[in-house]
Amino acid sequence: MKRFKALPLLFSAIMSLSACATATEAAQSGPQLENPPQASPLSQSEKFAHWKQDFISRAVAKGYDETLVRSLILPAKISEKALDRDRSQPEFTKPVWSYVDNAANATRLNGGRGQLGDNRLMFDAIEARYQVPREYLTSIWGLESAYGKIQGDYDLISALATFAHDGRRSAFGEQQLFAVLDIVRDGYVRPDQLKSSWAGAMGMMQFIPTTFRDYAVDFNNDGNKDLWNSSEDAVGSAAHYLSRHGWRWREPVLTEVALPSGFDYALSDGTKKSVNDWTALGVAPIGGQRWSADAGFLEAKLLVPSGHKGPKFLTFKNFDVIKRYNNSTSYALGISVLAEALDGKVAIKTPWPRGDEPLSRTDKETMQRRLTALGFDTKGVDGQIGPNTRRAIMAWQKAKGLIPDGYMTQALFQKLIRG
Repeated sequence: MKRFKALPLLFSAIMSLSACATATEAAQSGPQLENPPQASPLSQSEKFAHWKQDFISRAVAKGYDETLVRSLILPAKISEKALDRDRSQPEFTKPVWSYVDNAANATRLNGGRGQLGDNRLMFDAIEARYQVPREYLTSIWGLESAYGKIQGDYDLISALATFAHDGRRSAFGEQQLFAVLDIVRDGYVRPDQLKSSWAGAMGMMQFIPTTFRDYAVDFNNDGNKDLWNSSEDAVGSAAHYLSRHGWRWREPVLTEVALPSGFDYALSDGTKKSVNDWTALGVAPIGGQRWSADAGFLEAKLLVPSGHKGPKFLTFKNFDVIKRYNNSTSYALGISVLAEALDGKVAIKTPWPRGDEPLSRTDKETMQRRLTALGFDTKGVDGQIGPNTRRAIMAWQKAKGLIPDGYMTQALFQKLIRG
């Protein structure tokens, strides 16, 4: 019996020795057991391959044909050029007059006159259907692709897939890829036509895929919406886009105006008034001209793109429609100046303040920080001069006894920094 009573003690000792041996082995080989080798990080191409498979699965789950999705997505490759162009933020931006000068340069103006002369019947038909003037359509055609000569030769799917995978513009990239699936699935285009700019804009009028899907037209009725080779489809599609966004036939786009002494430039922050109301404030067309009899009740906004020394404009609904095409004041001005020149008119008579040195992006960020620190809040620092920053500039100018026009020159910037 004593022998059996000792068994628990013997078993406990054996287990204790076993535990010690196990602990010793663990201590000797601990690093390998506690920190097993990690898998090598995936390369960019491997991550891209995973993204493609994931996108294909999600597209199929949305109801797209798997064969179609695979045929378009699997051949896509990372577009390093698209990434480089997208990530490069220019430090220096051109002043507005430089953009406008280039928009209406002699080459583009002569090319536009040639297109208007060669395509009279096409423009007659497009104007009759969409009520958008040919000069403005030709101007957009010239600025977007030099009348079809410069469209971009990037693979559309690769460019958009690169953005979708990269992260910074993933929502945009995927949205546009689904639109591409739509237009190919519905037979609007063939896969072999899908060439674009680095940013995914297509054809003579540089439509992104969602715009193509929603507004492109087969104007010549040949069964294909060919914005790359058919001027009828391309120009007709641009006219359809402008028409759908509210273009008003025979209404003005902009008119250069003169302002009275002591005018309140705070009204140039997007305030809408009727022409009659602007007239009551002393705003008048330059050169002693008069408004047409039916213009008085049209709504307009005051635009002062280069301060009190430069040209000023009243802009109308059609100017805003052009900005729906490209949300840039310089672009809309460039389109308008070229279009008016094609119609034999001069849109801008007042000289630009060409001696003003523009601010760089870094300067603008420094300006925003400095203004905010002085109590003139710009509502953020982004290197862009939007409405909030212009209001802050105006408030600072007024406090300093300057003309509060919201326009910051390099000389004025140096005054701001020095305090």
